[in-house]
Amino acid sequence: MRLSRPRATQPTRAERVRSILTVSHSMTVVSDGLHTEVRRLDGTGAMGHIHLHAPNDGNHAPSAERVPARLEFTDIAATPVRDRLRARVTVTGLLASPYSTDTEQSTCMEFGQAVLEDAEGRTFVTLEELEEAETDPVAACEAGMLTHLVDDHAELVPLLLRLVHPRPE
Repeated sequence: MRLSRPRATQPTRAERVRSILTVSHSMTVVSDGLHTEVRRLDGTGAMGHIHLHAPNDGNHAPSAERVPARLEFTDIAATPVRDRLRARVTVTGLLASPYSTDTEQSTCMEFGQAVLEDAEGRTFVTLEELEEAETDPVAACEAGMLTHLVDDHAELVPLLLRLVHPRPE
């Protein structure tokens, strides 16, 4: 009797976007002609939260009073590899007022669309897909795990690399 091994599956596009948004430590906000670099997206304080909601859900001011905005995120590999830029995510939508880092309140954004750009091309992701997607459970600790592996268990890295099939370039 031959035992079959479960195959590793690739995350869906929505799962990738959700994971990137969840673990991002910085973003660029483009609104009202200004580019604002926001760091420390750690979930604490007003600047650490991203709130996306459906358009015209009845809980926010009419769209006519909203300011168009674009949030830009970059997914960079946690360790030095040939192609460290893994993906870019752009989320567009509308803000209730011009973006400011001087506020004590988190900023709500009326969702327009999310775009994932990676080696496989450009994919659009809906809010419904993002809401249904699971976050990669390893995403938040990936860098720490890989750094620990290289720093404290370097003898295992060549063994693990044998398990990876190189991609033809």
